[in-house]
Amino acid sequence: MSRPLRIEFCGAWYHVMNRGANNAKIYYDKEDYTLFLTVLKEACNLFNVTISAYCLMTNHYHILANTPEGNISRFMRHVNGVYTQRHNRKHGKDGPLFRGRFKSVLVQEDMHLMGVVRYIHLNPIKAKMVKNIKDFKWSSHSIYLKGKSNVAWIDVDSILHFFSKNKIEAIKEYKEYMSQDIDEEAEVFYSKKNQSSIYGDNNFIEKIKEIFIISDKRSNIEIKEKRVLMGEGVLKRVNMEICRKFGVSEKKLYQGKRGEENTARFFAITLARELSGLRMPEIAERYKSASYRTVGTICFRFSKRMKGDKKLRNQYNSLKHICSHGRT
Repeated sequence: MSRPLRIEFCGAWYHVMNRGANNAKIYYDKEDYTLFLTVLKEACNLFNVTISAYCLMTNHYHILANTPEGNISRFMRHVNGVYTQRHNRKHGKDGPLFRGRFKSVLVQEDMHLMGVVRYIHLNPIKAKMVKNIKDFKWSSHSIYLKGKSNVAWIDVDSILHFFSKNKIEAIKEYKEYMSQDIDEEAEVFYSKKNQSSIYGDNNFIEKIKEIFIISDKRSNIEIKEKRVLMGEGVLKRVNMEICRKFGVSEKKLYQGKRGEENTARFFAITLARELSGLRMPEIAERYKSASYRTVGTICFRFSKRMKGDKKLRNQYNSLKHICSHGRT
């Protein structure tokens, strides 16, 4: 199993979640919920982390955490490990409690945090556990209704500030916000099958990719999302250079008809196969091909064609050099 992508830096916000092994319960009774919150509090104090939202469902949890020291991995290893130990001891069990490594989504520090809080707090409604969100006990929703936390490790002020600087007005705006449906942007993001590990606007996503993924030469092929993101960066450069060279629009690279000569498309797919690190099904998807077999056939035939065409081969090698190293 590939490791999930972890991007850590000081001050980062994360929506963290994990589920019981085989979707089994991770909380059996009131004492288990309380135990988990106790472990969470201890970990926050130990690693200097604050929680701005949480929701403890029967077989999984959601947490919105801020990490001033950029240590979400250490923090969550402690939470999951210690809770598992104490839970197993209490119930006379042994072995893993959770299905594996926790999932975390890096969240942009702006209005996107509000959408994540609403998504987290509305989980019991979506799961039809309660009809009114205020009837669900094991979330931080009630703390937002009060407008303040009585403990240092839970911080609601950072989120309420986005509604209004006036506390009374902020609580009012929060209540209205929660009465609406789940944020459409958040709903689209969380409903994707292959969910990204970064949630924010395009500028934020591109900045994070550039700083922590594309420019990081310590590529780890085990981390699927990092491999894909780096590959997409290469594809973007390949497409740009191909379009520049042949004077075509990017749309032309996605058009493939049987018997049609589309040299620009052949160049793009063959370069993508050689340089991007993406697998053939992934390349097929991005170039709107019927199947990965088509990608393999294009690469094979085009490579064979270049062997007998020196001019074509020189064009390819020139573009390969540019796409590999950037323009000089």
